[in-house]
Amino acid sequence: MNRSMIHNALLIAAVGVAGMIGSALCSSDVRAADASKSVDVAQGKPTGPAQSRSYHFIRAVAVDPRTPGVIFVATDNQGLLRSLDGGATWNLANAGLKNYLVYDVKISSATPNRLYAATWGGGVYQSDDSGVSWREINDGLGNTAAGALALRFDAPTRREILDVETSIGVYEGRGEPPVWRPISEGLRGWNGPQFQSLILFETAAPALYLGTERGLYTRALKTDGKARGWKEVAALKGKRVSALAGDAANGALYAGTVADGGLFISRDGGATWNAATGGLEKLWLRAIALHPVRRGLLYVATGAGVWKSDDGGETWTVLTDGLTDPDVRALAIDPAAPDRLYAGTHGALFRSDDGGAIWTKLEGLPFDPVEKQSTAIDAQTIPPAIPPTGPLSGPQPGPSTRPTPPAAFAKCNQCHGWTDPALNQKPTYWRTASNRRNWRATVTRMSEGTTISPEEQAQITAFLDRYTTPEPSHPQAAPKSSLPPKR
Repeated sequence: MNRSMIHNALLIAAVGVAGMIGSALCSSDVRAADASKSVDVAQGKPTGPAQSRSYHFIRAVAVDPRTPGVIFVATDNQGLLRSLDGGATWNLANAGLKNYLVYDVKISSATPNRLYAATWGGGVYQSDDSGVSWREINDGLGNTAAGALALRFDAPTRREILDVETSIGVYEGRGEPPVWRPISEGLRGWNGPQFQSLILFETAAPALYLGTERGLYTRALKTDGKARGWKEVAALKGKRVSALAGDAANGALYAGTVADGGLFISRDGGATWNAATGGLEKLWLRAIALHPVRRGLLYVATGAGVWKSDDGGETWTVLTDGLTDPDVRALAIDPAAPDRLYAGTHGALFRSDDGGAIWTKLEGLPFDPVEKQSTAIDAQTIPPAIPPTGPLSGPQPGPSTRPTPPAAFAKCNQCHGWTDPALNQKPTYWRTASNRRNWRATVTRMSEGTTISPEEQAQITAFLDRYTTPEPSHPQAAPKSSLPPKR
């Protein structure tokens, strides 16, 4: 597997938000989305301007290996951006997206023009036309606070398997559209602000690697593509792992941490690990990019610029010339021109054409205010419902039995909105997916620290269970809202 296809880790940085707690259906995993825009805990400083100013909080960058010049940028305040000319011009690529907090974007290696996007709260989306349009693929996904994606190819079915990291665990999606199942056995539980990353390490004995705020985990895959339980990597137990990358050709794995020892390296396929030296020990490592041709050449995105090593992490050079914002959050190498790098920060996107020696800020990135974003999301039609299958199936409400939301449901719009315009009462681009799932688990988790009582949780759960159950006899009938008019 070419190293350019080993995707960089996605950092999910979050802190608690004073004033939200106890006021809305807004648990720690959802509060993370808003909190990450205010204060960087590890750096101890404000991370960026308010939404009222034109800025782009960049979470991930993906460069199309098939089509030179095509770049996708995931942001958590503008959705997805796309350039067809190497960054000279840009357009928003949000048609079909109902949540603009995009934390990861991956390009399919198996299907041309296919992409996947992970949104925080809105779940997972798929595009089959190179980002021109998107469709939601969340049916049955138990948690839609999606942070990182990994793709693997299933030879027997000749289809990709989609793995998604969420705020409480990992899910695997197989088929088209994907049928989701949790694959979190063996993981130490979490709920909320995470420092996570997910990659496929495709050697003769392929495995998934997952970085969390509690350490590093690995999950072996059999040749039939089926995964086994997660195992904790003892050498990184308790480390807050924020970035991962792997070079399957020489068995090298790299794990970055949050001011928790810096970069850890395995040169034997994960059997043993050692800490790299050279000044990274106290930095927040956010992404790792490996050169697709030159062995041992790697770049690390940190809160203090981009760091480069030519010898597999033994020695380092700091690259900040022209990088006017050194707090780098995302990093990508152009596989067609490996000396070309893209670095995303809390407010801008930079490009280097000489391996990071000199950086240039890319201008012209489009920006929409919240009001325009919210109107665009509300204007989208609701896709036809998918007939229910699996353990969540149940009695189907007919057109005349569409449930009415309880009064307590108003609290569910105080913090975030909903991807379904009929449920949404908040002008925001940050929305929770109203997909078919186990709503009892979701409502219980998201009610922690709020004023929602157990009785109200039961009412909200019953309503969402009924509301999100498809109507097979009227699959294209958009649900009518019985919520009060927006103010």
